[in-house]
Amino acid sequence: MNVGERIKQLRLSKMMTQSDLAGDQITRNMLSCIEHGTASPSLSTVSYLARRLNVPVGFLLAEEQEGFFYRKMMEMPNILHAFTKRDFDGCLARVAALGEALDDELRLLRAECEYGRGERALLEGRLRFAASAFDRALLAAKETVYDTEWLRSRVAVCFRYLTGLSLTLVSDVLDTEEVECARASGEILCDYISAAECSEDAVLERFLARYAGSTFAARLSVRLLMRRGEYAAAAAACEQLLAREDLTTGLLLYEVFGDMEECCRENDDYKRAYEFGTSRLELIERFLEEL
Repeated sequence: MNVGERIKQLRLSKMMTQSDLAGDQITRNMLSCIEHGTASPSLSTVSYLARRLNVPVGFLLAEEQEGFFYRKMMEMPNILHAFTKRDFDGCLARVAALGEALDDELRLLRAECEYGRGERALLEGRLRFAASAFDRALLAAKETVYDTEWLRSRVAVCFRYLTGLSLTLVSDVLDTEEVECARASGEILCDYISAAECSEDAVLERFLARYAGSTFAARLSVRLLMRRGEYAAAAAACEQLLAREDLTTGLLLYEVFGDMEECCRENDDYKRAYEFGTSRLELIERFLEEL
């Protein structure tokens, strides 16, 4: 891409007309000739246009192999803003716009965004999309020079949970043994999965203390009551959970339906146990259909 083509591409991306960019230092016709490659701009003209476009002069003069560096430099604030706002789709779109020749930093960002998409999809009940996103995260992580074992462990824990929901939800990247043996901590979803799997009350209590007030903690407090045989109290806690605004659909709703089914059965309320059991089956069937 020559200087004129780069100027035109950047002008259009900023939704500027040729008159907007030309300003009062060069004519619109001169700018048109520069963009079409029929005129070569002087260094002072390039500097002027770079200021108008709000880019370094080097961005316009860079050789093709240097162009990626400048494009990344200009786009990184937007990429990082999207990432910190957990707009993973937007972040991935901006990274993809830089082309296929990404550096390690951007590959790692892509891996983390795919994990974030998988985590969100898992909680929303889009289980097959979650499995695909987790595998994409692993593949992106393998392309970097960074140590991404932490991400691999988290993905493995999530796959263990997914496989527990359906044997069709398996990784195309991880083997069964790695999934079964995986351990990960320091992040609420993986901590929740690990605590839910553990038979020690102390582990659940530590989770409740660390994540007090979260929907995850509220659900595990129900499980703690059920382990102690306090089914009436557990059923009441479930009712409170079902009334929460942040529990409208998704995986936690599926789990709470299961808790209510067990509580109702233990409290000899077989009609409600059947109703919650049916609702739970309908949910998982829908989850397995959605992408």
